Amino acid sequence: MNVEKIGPDLIQKFRDPQWGAEQLSGISLFKNFDPKLLLEIYRFGTIQDIKKESHAVIEGEPTRGLYLVLFGTLSVYKNDPATGNSHRLATLESGNSFGELSLFDDAPRSATVMADTLSYVFYLDASRFDSFLKQAGSNIEAKFYKTCAISMSEKFRQLNSEYIISQQLLWKYALRKKDA
Repeated sequence: MNVEKIGPDLIQKFRDPQWGAEQLSGISLFKNFDPKLLLEIYRFGTIQDIKKESHAVIEGEPTRGLYLVLFGTLSVYKNDPATGNSHRLATLESGNSFGELSLFDDAPRSATVMADTLSYVFYLDASRFDSFLKQAGSNIEAKFYKTCAISMSEKFRQLNSEYIISQQLLWKYALRKKDA
């Protein structure tokens, strides 16, 4: 949890492109980018404040861009279409990001993200980022999309492993109940 207090010094830090470039380097999609490029990318974005209990994004709405949590705590929720209930999937804090997929596809948001506390995020509009990639040249664009493919592959492998484990636990529990 964040222990820093919001004040002019912290807000100024958010506006510092050098500091922002360092934050971007922690996002897997940008890990192979040169620090100078990250500096340019951070300048393309904006800092947004999200009030407590306000939505950053809403499930099903059109895609807009990537968010990097600079300060605060936000929760990710997924709606259950069968019941209409919302389920918390994750908590996001400083250094976490969401919306990465919207940088290269136009699918609607797959979850809702809501602020648990006053939060500040860096927002990178997808169309502005796409323009940046085209201006940066085909080598940079190819590097970004290759990094995306690798990141997606890693996430898919992790989800696949978690799914297999969950199925094994489910069957183990079901068989235990049957024997009782």
